[in-house]
Amino acid sequence: MVETNPTINPVTGRQWDLNSLIEKLLELQDALLQAQERNLMLTAQARELERIARDAEDIKAELANQGQLLTDKSRENKHLHQELSRMAGNLEAKVQELDDLKSVIGDLQHQLKNCQQERDRLAVMLTEAENAARQQGRRPVEPPSETYGKSTQEQSAGWLKILKGKQP
Repeated sequence: MVETNPTINPVTGRQWDLNSLIEKLLELQDALLQAQERNLMLTAQARELERIARDAEDIKAELANQGQLLTDKSRENKHLHQELSRMAGNLEAKVQELDDLKSVIGDLQHQLKNCQQERDRLAVMLTEAENAARQQGRRPVEPPSETYGKSTQEQSAGWLKILKGKQP
């Protein structure tokens, strides 16, 4: 093997110049220092990107959880909507029944008013007939059934109580 002389530059074949070697060494140190700084910066950026990637995964997991929660809430809202629709239908039916009952109550009140007016007219007619019978000196008109067998005074008092809505 051929031994090379370390004092001779293999590229140029001349002897190494000490100043150029020092200059070359300084250039290499600067390049090494810049490479180390760049390596530190790239390492920091890589760590930052890894952190961002972990955060992105966490966000993806959170979004998946939120999506599941939203799906559950949508299902629950659909169920509630169906329940509310059913309740609204029931309420509408009850409102209709209430309106029908109001109509029936109105009819019954009208019938009751008519019955009371008829009762009042009959009471007046009975009173007039009793007064006319007294003036003519004969016995007063007797009301039907329940007062049969009572005295005239008791019969007329009982009949008036019934017409006025009081029970004897």
